[in-house]
Amino acid sequence: MKISFVGSGYVGQVNAAGAAHYGHEVILVDIDPKKVDSLNKGIPTIFEKGLEGLLQELVLKKKTLRATLDLQQAVHATDISLICVGTPDKGGMIDLSYIQQVAKGIGKALKTKENYHVVVVKSTVVPGTSLNTVNVLLEQYSGKKAGIDFGLCMNPEFLREGVAVEDSIHPDSIVLGTQDEKTKKIMREMYAWAEESKFTYVGITAAEAIKYAKNSFLATKITFANEWANFCDAAGIDAKEVLEAIGADRRISPMFLRNGPGYGGSCFPKDVNAIVHAGQVRHSPFRILEEVVAVNHTQYLHLIDLAQEKIGSIARRKVGILGLSFKPETDDTRESPALRIISYLVSQGCEIKAYCPQGMEMAKEMLEERRITEVNYMNSAEECIKDAELVLIPTDWVEFKEIIPKITVPTFIGHRSLVNPDDYANVYALGYPKR
Repeated sequence: MKISFVGSGYVGQVNAAGAAHYGHEVILVDIDPKKVDSLNKGIPTIFEKGLEGLLQELVLKKKTLRATLDLQQAVHATDISLICVGTPDKGGMIDLSYIQQVAKGIGKALKTKENYHVVVVKSTVVPGTSLNTVNVLLEQYSGKKAGIDFGLCMNPEFLREGVAVEDSIHPDSIVLGTQDEKTKKIMREMYAWAEESKFTYVGITAAEAIKYAKNSFLATKITFANEWANFCDAAGIDAKEVLEAIGADRRISPMFLRNGPGYGGSCFPKDVNAIVHAGQVRHSPFRILEEVVAVNHTQYLHLIDLAQEKIGSIARRKVGILGLSFKPETDDTRESPALRIISYLVSQGCEIKAYCPQGMEMAKEMLEERRITEVNYMNSAEECIKDAELVLIPTDWVEFKEIIPKITVPTFIGHRSLVNPDDYANVYALGYPKR
């Protein structure tokens, strides 16, 4: 099929590559000329494992994927358009300005298109947005009717940063929210490579809700693990033993049941905030999720508290920070606990050196937006720990296992799975009561 993806951010690039991998002719649309130019050279503008190699094959060899600035041309040249633009946090709500802009643009393009065209919302939007905002604008600017002249679908993405290419090519599930059979049939053809057991067919608003329900549950599970780890630490219990034992129960599973300095990234913080706000507006509050947000907001402080428990005040100390991205194998530092830790250390007059395998550029940009310019960004982990009085490792990049044996100063890690503190006299971990 011929498919256009509107918005070449994280969701757009990965899903466009996945669609082209399965033989579709794909056009990726963006308003940024630099992004378009980079993508047409097969170079992604984000870091995601396996993405660059896949783009090189699809763009340069097979020539089944290209990027453009021309939204109207892309809509006219394809059968399906997927909206993949961001819906950033806006005071607890989501900012729909990008969604609205794209819906208007697609609507204008549909006005002069004769063939039936399916518009798919893949961006994360609160229940009711696709019908009450996207569809309204599409009909207004096209002069056409959904379900008759064009189709509308909600097809949420469930990508995990770090393994997103694999998730796109081999998804656990595919949710299709539609309101007419023709659109449903076309979308099933788009995913012709997937077995029927992967599909969940629901209404459009239910599909929007499923995305939030999944993300909020996973955020709750992470927070549950963190709360138990905090208790275990206070009670002199090894949290890893407790969490691994309950994770072995198939009703619970070990996925996302791991303690650390808190969740971050582009999805969980924004999505949980948005659905909490939606619940309040509808007078049906998510009390559990309200507490999840509150707990996660201060979880990073436990790593700082652990350090101060062991070595006393860390004010005005020389600190090495290893890991800036919110999780390994991604350059995404949005809502990263590491940046919260740095903000706190700066307020304490600490001298900070930081290193991350991929997150340096975004971290620097985000911290400078907060007027935090006191951080020294190093080119290697070795440079980062040199002359440090203590080291904090909030993000468990596997490559840090090699540097930990070389660190002689007190070291505090957010994830016990990185190393076993018992093997080192100077290493301490959250949820592990090493005395």
